[in-house]
Amino acid sequence: MMKLANRQRGMTTAGWMMTLALGGMILLLVFKMVPYYMDDRAIAQLLENMKERQGIEDADILQVRGYLSKGFQTNMIRDFDREDIEVYEADGFMKIDIEYEKRVHIAGNVDVVMSFKHNWQVANQ
Repeated sequence: MMKLANRQRGMTTAGWMMTLALGGMILLLVFKMVPYYMDDRAIAQLLENMKERQGIEDADILQVRGYLSKGFQTNMIRDFDREDIEVYEADGFMKIDIEYEKRVHIAGNVDVVMSFKHNWQVANQ
């Protein structure tokens, strides 16, 4: 029984190095990706709040774009191309389609690509 206890001393140095490297990579991914997911959640919340906006049913395309622009500024949404937003009228509805990708450089030739998509509509009067 004593011999078995002497062999069970814990993780080796190489084991600790691998664990720390894996933990570091996970932290790197979290720190680089979370801000974009937070921005995406703010965009989703902005679109949810659009339906509650007074007079949105009577708004034209330029007014809706203005509401979106103000919402982006208020929520400090960064690194967003306004051309990824499509505002149009179809079938008696005002519609907004937002589809975009974010690419985050990790190391060397390794990147992470995140794709996001939102659709919104409200009946026009």
